[in-house]
Amino acid sequence: METVINDYISREFVHDPALLPLADDTSLLEAGILDSLSLLRLVMFLEERFGIAVGDADLLPENFASVNAICGYIRARQPGKQEASHG
Repeated sequence: METVINDYISREFVHDPALLPLADDTSLLEAGILDSLSLLRLVMFLEERFGIAVGDADLLPENFASVNAICGYIRARQPGKQEASHG
């Protein structure tokens, strides 16, 4: 999961090559990688990719502070957490 999210963020939002490779504990907000618009794009990606619903109340900086934080948030949200991918 970390790899999927890290790859997506690196590809879509990191515009400064000096920030790559992106560490899973890099602060996405402090590094200027995520802003309000890119956060919404990231949330849409996460909802589609991991089958979760992110409510407005969950759009907190701490939930999206780093790749590790995002993964922790998703793991807490996933219903019945299935490891098997469905194609």
